[in-house]
Amino acid sequence: MKRPRILKGRRYIQIGKNSHLHSNCLLQAVSEYEGLSYHPLIQIGNNVYIGRNAYLVACDQIIIGDGCVLSEHIYITDLNHGFDPHGGPIMKQAIQSKGPVQLGANCFLGYRTTVVPGVTLGEWCIVGANSVVTRSFPAYSMIAGAPAKVIKIYSQQLQRWVAVDALN
Repeated sequence: MKRPRILKGRRYIQIGKNSHLHSNCLLQAVSEYEGLSYHPLIQIGNNVYIGRNAYLVACDQIIIGDGCVLSEHIYITDLNHGFDPHGGPIMKQAIQSKGPVQLGANCFLGYRTTVVPGVTLGEWCIVGANSVVTRSFPAYSMIAGAPAKVIKIYSQQLQRWVAVDALN
């Protein structure tokens, strides 16, 4: 692991063999916030590459499968702050998980990708730069945009990526 990097809640963070976190990464497993307790897990598989300035924050679960590549400036979270106008300042309101995040094996997240709570990406999903992933996608999907949508799928029969428009 390259330094500097920050692991907050280290006992709730698991990093597999031959995985690399580059400089200025922040992994934060939130076990307590504003008097409430959580049971977080950030699990990074084997042979994972996480680029500079990545930020992963969980009060529930973020699971990164083996062989994933996360480019620079990636943001992945499984939580949201409360936004009750009568609940006081936002940073004083309880956080809550909106569902775990899971990346299947060999996913690639392009530069400045954001993955929001409750998203599962199947194995070999490819995410274009600057995408905002707001929903789950099946294995072998190439997605891009804000919000992200499928642009190609990998055809096992043709042994190549095929544009979604070409399938219709």
